[in-house]
Amino acid sequence: MLGHADILQIYPTRASTPGVRAVRFAACIASRLGAKLYSHGAAPSELGYGFYDMEETALTRDQLDSWLAEDAGDRCRIVISTGTKAGELAGASSANSVFVQLDDWQTEETLFASSGISLLLGDPARPPITPAANYAAHTIGYSVFAALMSVALMHRRYGRADDAIIYGDSVLSWINWKTAIYAQYKRILKRQGERAEWPMVACKDGFVAFLFMTWDSVIELIGDPVLKAPDLQTFELREKNRDKYMKIIQRWCEERTKAEIAAEFERVNLPGAPALTIPDLLTDPLLEHRQAFERASDGGAVPRLPHRIIDEKSGDAPEASQDGGGRALPLAGMRVLDFGIITAGAGVSALLADMGAEVIKIESHNRPDPFRKWPGANDAEGSPVFKCNNRNKLGIAIDLKTPEGKKAFFDLAETADIVLENYRRGVLDRLGLTFEALAEANPSILLASISSQGMDGPGTRHPTFGSTLEASSGFAALTTYGEGQPYVSGRNLNYPDQIVCLYGAAIVAAYAVECRLTGTARHVDVAQRDTAIYQLGDIIAYVAKTGNAGFSAISAAGGRPLLSDTFLCADDRYVALTAGDESVLGKIDGLDSLDSNAVAAWAGGRSSEAAVSAFLKAGGGGAVVRDGSDLLADQVLRDRNIFANGPNGALVKGFPFQLLKTPMTIWGNSPAVGEHTEEILGRLTLQG
Repeated sequence: MLGHADILQIYPTRASTPGVRAVRFAACIASRLGAKLYSHGAAPSELGYGFYDMEETALTRDQLDSWLAEDAGDRCRIVISTGTKAGELAGASSANSVFVQLDDWQTEETLFASSGISLLLGDPARPPITPAANYAAHTIGYSVFAALMSVALMHRRYGRADDAIIYGDSVLSWINWKTAIYAQYKRILKRQGERAEWPMVACKDGFVAFLFMTWDSVIELIGDPVLKAPDLQTFELREKNRDKYMKIIQRWCEERTKAEIAAEFERVNLPGAPALTIPDLLTDPLLEHRQAFERASDGGAVPRLPHRIIDEKSGDAPEASQDGGGRALPLAGMRVLDFGIITAGAGVSALLADMGAEVIKIESHNRPDPFRKWPGANDAEGSPVFKCNNRNKLGIAIDLKTPEGKKAFFDLAETADIVLENYRRGVLDRLGLTFEALAEANPSILLASISSQGMDGPGTRHPTFGSTLEASSGFAALTTYGEGQPYVSGRNLNYPDQIVCLYGAAIVAAYAVECRLTGTARHVDVAQRDTAIYQLGDIIAYVAKTGNAGFSAISAAGGRPLLSDTFLCADDRYVALTAGDESVLGKIDGLDSLDSNAVAAWAGGRSSEAAVSAFLKAGGGGAVVRDGSDLLADQVLRDRNIFANGPNGALVKGFPFQLLKTPMTIWGNSPAVGEHTEEILGRLTLQG
């Protein structure tokens, strides 16, 4: 897929570890897709325990200058870099460039703090938690990969170069978009801890995320008649009587293992899941079925890329490359039929729309996207969270259960490049919209399934939410105070739902262009759980290599600096403070030790602003833990297009990266159900 691309990574001497990891993470994905790698500077292979190991050519400074200056012919050359000097080198080249802007003091803790994500994780009575892994770095890496793929597709389709910029500290705010959206309505999302709607509950051999859609499913699962009491039959009543039902749930879980509870969850169609550890992942039956891990260069294990080709059929002769003109976006002239709902599917198609595709959202009046009626803040014009994932789209309403509706869909499919869906397994088949039927209608179409756990294998028909996948992917087990109790973000974030938008859009876009240019129909599956597991590639490689799965060992393997933690200040705000070594001591008044207790006492006597300022001036790092109102008021995030206003003025999610020569824009509001049906189907009739 990227066999035509040469990718040069530039690693400056002074750069943040998350920035370096992000560049390497994206380059490794590109290499696994066929790109040829080059590097200048100290490639961070040692940070990844084999996960970052790739075949590449290291360039000296003289060789770097020659590489940047030489004519690449038909090869697509992309420079990816982080740090000011590296950005200047990339900008001096005629090659495409992807630049990650990130201050050199940034760490996982400061990135989670400034984006507000850490405020959603942990116990409200204790400091916020940052997971013991490199989620921030690898989330930025997914954004780098999406930007890299955008410029590669620009070159492949139009023979044109472009540059992209990623503001590393802002990508995490893009992931955490719901906090800013809800803040408009004075609703500040925070961690709920033991009072969470979907709690983490101890069992015989660990913990489970006890998620449920309906109370009836909980009654069926546990079978205790007390759960049928009138004072537990609504959400509001259960909030008042939480202790009454939680004691019953806790007792039921304590008598069972994770495996036994998982089987019971599946039996009653309840979306809960065990909080899996790294060793659990390495022996998980579904991951074994999917062959989710492969051997690393040192003999350990690393995750495979989180997508699979389910089927493909050769079709018509390939289409010639196009001239996209001076300002065409990477997917200009391509059409997406969008069955994506809520976040995972609708978010992928939204980014495809941002990249230039015409995205037609398909609903029916009887079954609209559930996000239109999502619990929480709603205004008179519809749900704000729906608007975020559906701006820049057109909307039609057809009933696929009728012959007329099905005919209209297949007429559209003949003109489309992508059909995208994230329904439960089997829904498209029951509607007759199989890959075989789509390929017969259009021999170069791509069917893109954004699934929760994959298309087949044990448990894939089990319903899931983002919090389910946080538990089953290892995220929850690594989000802890070190005492064993794991945490998920609940409805507030749902991390796997957000990151699949980045990887999913990049992979779907690449395969769609490939299908169009080669005359091949394909069915690609991108699994949300797998995208979350792939972010743990370095940690999985460490555990597989050393056999040490202890929490303290995993925390150390994550590569944290000497000090990197979160502390409460005198103004009741938390700050993330970092120091790579003890050189900051003597430069900060009143602080003579980097012991966490000493720093906590020091921070407790100062305002959050003063604490952060002192560490930054001393050569360390710091960031205030922000909430949704902070993100909402941040003009920098608006200037960077992380948040934007649609044509009607509504605040919506913007872009995780930006193309510099052909910028992406928010040009359209989210559509009403069926708003463009007459226009789009009328256009088909005229063409027919």
